[in-house]
Amino acid sequence: MSKTLTVDTYSFVIPEKDDPCDLWIGYYDTLKKAVGSTHAKTLWLITWKSNGAIGCTTRPSFNGWMGKQGLDVSNIATRTVSDLAQIQSNFFGLGKNLTKVVAIGVPVILIALILGVLVIGKKAVDSTDIEDIKMLTPVGRASKLLSK
Repeated sequence: MSKTLTVDTYSFVIPEKDDPCDLWIGYYDTLKKAVGSTHAKTLWLITWKSNGAIGCTTRPSFNGWMGKQGLDVSNIATRTVSDLAQIQSNFFGLGKNLTKVVAIGVPVILIALILGVLVIGKKAVDSTDIEDIKMLTPVGRASKLLSK
């Protein structure tokens, strides 16, 4: 839902991601009246970067309007996509190859851990006899005390 901001005598409806494209156009027009064309572009682009309705960029009329206003959001989208690609390839800033090591190493370590638990469990089962199991129950402990 859009938020309304009032500064002096101007009232701005700040669009959100799910708002219609016409609201984005109205927001720019209001900014332009309040602060001038140059500052309106900057403020509009800052708002678009955080709240931009990417669906509007698929409308030719909206793209034409942005071209007339000198607004270019393709750089923002391109930069965001490239930033995400960089983060993916540079896992925690330690290099591209670390992602491959993690992708292969984590499953190998988990399989080794499961096998280790299974081996220890098998050895525990093999070394357990009926007396050990009997001592786990209250009746078994009581029978040992009575047999002494």
